[in-house]
Amino acid sequence: MTERFELLPEALQGAPKELDEWSRLQLLADQNATTPNFPLFHYTNEAGIRGILSSSKLWCFSHLHQTDRTEFAYSLDIAKEVIQEISRSDDRVTHFFALCLLDLINNNSFTETFEFYLFSLSLHRDDPRQWAEFGRRSSGFCLGFSPTLFQPDEHELKPMANENLFVGKVIYGEEAIRARHSHVFAKAAEITSRFANNNRELVQQVKPSAYLSAMAKEVIASQLVWNCLTGKKLKYQDEREIRFLIMNIRARFDGLRKSFGEKTYIEAPMPLKLPGSVTEIIVGANAPADAEAQINAFLSEHGYSGVPVSRSRVRTT
Repeated sequence: MTERFELLPEALQGAPKELDEWSRLQLLADQNATTPNFPLFHYTNEAGIRGILSSSKLWCFSHLHQTDRTEFAYSLDIAKEVIQEISRSDDRVTHFFALCLLDLINNNSFTETFEFYLFSLSLHRDDPRQWAEFGRRSSGFCLGFSPTLFQPDEHELKPMANENLFVGKVIYGEEAIRARHSHVFAKAAEITSRFANNNRELVQQVKPSAYLSAMAKEVIASQLVWNCLTGKKLKYQDEREIRFLIMNIRARFDGLRKSFGEKTYIEAPMPLKLPGSVTEIIVGANAPADAEAQINAFLSEHGYSGVPVSRSRVRTT
């Protein structure tokens, strides 16, 4: 974070530092509110379940491969509308801060700077829609994961990009997404204006544009991307999705990217072999007759013990 505003005078550095700390607390609060006390489920095919369990790693796919390829742009467009509204403020600093933020968003590609990888889980166990869309029409598998795997207990970034996972509950619909964006931008504008008005001479010395740009970049890096990655259209609300997210600059993922068909993914290490980490495996109703025997043999071979395996009665076509 420091490198984003290290050229600012020390008194002005307090503004992005305050916003960064507020953002960290917001992220932690979001994760705590999302932290489940019940199993979460992931629907996949045979290659997926074998890959995850054999490696004890979650396969986190690029956000570019989500079911709705427009979801990030959808949430970002709502953010732009909120920023436009804030730009009409009578407070001059708030006005120009919003314009600066909007300019950075409109003239920069997030995907050229950052990469985002997601692992999707659902609150639904043995669900018809999940089987149809993600469980290969009931011929795949459903993995149940213990809630202990999703506790937000990390406060500092780790050196390896694939070890920095954040859990977030997806929110649905324009109204909810707009409210989340508004909360963030209003706080950022308040901090930006307060420090500028208390240090007017310093702002003039470094040029207002440099200060406003530093604050705008802090908003983008600490909150905007996260919010856009956890917002979807209202029509998807029945998915009840929880997401594991990995975000970082592109260079940090060099050497970590893998391919599965035409999709790009990275592996995030998880202690899946600890007793109770995998709560159950449900075999799809349309899976081969010997699927239970095959998966039980696989579990035994890879050191998983006591994981119950059952067959779903949900049959989708």
